[in-house]
Amino acid sequence: MASSVPDGVYSICLPNSQDCITDTGEGRWLNLMQKGYLGPDAHKIIVKYIAERGGYYLQFEKSKKYITFDGEPSMNNKLLDGDKPRYFKITAHEYYPDLFVIAVAENKEYHLGMALERIFPPWVAMQNMEAAQPWHFASVY
Repeated sequence: MASSVPDGVYSICLPNSQDCITDTGEGRWLNLMQKGYLGPDAHKIIVKYIAERGGYYLQFEKSKKYITFDGEPSMNNKLLDGDKPRYFKITAHEYYPDLFVIAVAENKEYHLGMALERIFPPWVAMQNMEAAQPWHFASVY
């Protein structure tokens, strides 16, 4: 089991699924969609650790937009793309080898998962539920 994610370009997907965090366009909440649904590059995310911030930024490779959110971390706060990075902690999931939890660096009580609204395709949002969503980081290159 890996304890951290090396810097690189990844698709960040639900385990046992092709549904990945996808760049759905400027100003829109991020969806979980199958790789390739919005083109060959919409799921490619640059993951880079910034020691001064104590966390990773996540940036879409093609659009160069960062994965961010409005306001303070809160339950069901949806993620979107933007021009300024927000930082995340990426740690090994306690129950699933080779899967990770993505927590909000400024408030580790919140981690990323699916939004509470049951729509298709689902949005990516913050949660503070006890069971953290596991994520699979698949290297693109």
